[in-house]
Amino acid sequence: MRYLLLIPDGMADYRIKELGNRTPLQVADKPNIDFLTKEGCCGMAKTIPEGFEPGSDIANLTILGIDVKRYYTGRGPIEAMARGVKGKIVFRCNLVRVEDGVMKDYSGGRIDDSEAREVFKALNERSPDFVKFYSGKSYRGLLVVNEDFECKVKTTPPHDILGKPIEGFLPKGCELAELLVNLMEISKDVVPEVTRRANMIWPWSGGKMPKFPSFKELHGLNGAMISEVDLIKGIGRGLGMEVIEVEGVTGYVDTNYRGLAKATLKALKDHHFVMLHVEGIDEVSHEGDWEKKVEGIEIYDEKIVGYVIDRIDLEDVRIMLLPDHPTPVNLRTHTNDPVPFLIYGKKRDDVKTFDEFSCRKGKFGFVEGIKLMRLLI
Repeated sequence: MRYLLLIPDGMADYRIKELGNRTPLQVADKPNIDFLTKEGCCGMAKTIPEGFEPGSDIANLTILGIDVKRYYTGRGPIEAMARGVKGKIVFRCNLVRVEDGVMKDYSGGRIDDSEAREVFKALNERSPDFVKFYSGKSYRGLLVVNEDFECKVKTTPPHDILGKPIEGFLPKGCELAELLVNLMEISKDVVPEVTRRANMIWPWSGGKMPKFPSFKELHGLNGAMISEVDLIKGIGRGLGMEVIEVEGVTGYVDTNYRGLAKATLKALKDHHFVMLHVEGIDEVSHEGDWEKKVEGIEIYDEKIVGYVIDRIDLEDVRIMLLPDHPTPVNLRTHTNDPVPFLIYGKKRDDVKTFDEFSCRKGKFGFVEGIKLMRLLI
């Protein structure tokens, strides 16, 4: 038996007035996901444990069976593992746009990779020797601090404060927070010298490097991870899974779906477990665009789910599909609400369509996210 975990990031939502008080999942034409639903079994899963912010790092680790209370140290260190970056303390570092003290764009105008590299290069030239910046995909960078700080700093994800004054959300708590705020002030002069899209940095979710158990040790299977973003790749590397790179991916709804789907099919031949995480639906949710979200779900259904299930032996592959967390377009940020999930290839129930309300009637009922892998395997 092979196992396939499909995670369309941020696909779950709330009812939207413009959609007739329905969710994007209820409106979207998604025949392939609904086929798996009709032939499988559904439920609702709590992927964000109590006391944690509803981030993709927390949700995906929980889905994969990792106790975040024991192992989680921050998002930045996980992304660092994806790129082989080492340091004492690592923060995720966005290039953002702030206007009149208000967070306008957490993604720096979707700055391209080459321009972002120049920005981070300039930041390195103006920063202390024990601070190092690393560029990633588009606006996503890392900030590494190679000095010992034993205090805890409180930071806020920039996508959580869109349209809000940043003053109340600056890093706080200790000397490390003071360093971060100082670097942010320096960036206000450096970033605009290189690009017109972004105008400062925003460090968040930092910590020391974690030590995760291996996926094989946890579940007895050799696993592969496919994703467009460093965060999920870092989780895969941290768990000792094979991380498979796909060319031409963007992390948006214009990504290389064919490449992702083909890589998934190939990985299933060599691994007993494959996880495919796709980012674009979450990104348009952060933009507050319900039309693009509906379109993104339909594209995902056709170009990922449809493509894959048409080319595998469904009797030999058990499939689980779920969003890692909701990203309601009206809120433009993540929430910790339970998400719908389906498992195909184990048992059946009477649920006919995959959405936030139909799946409440599924036979799996309500499930703690950390138990999902047990249900699948």
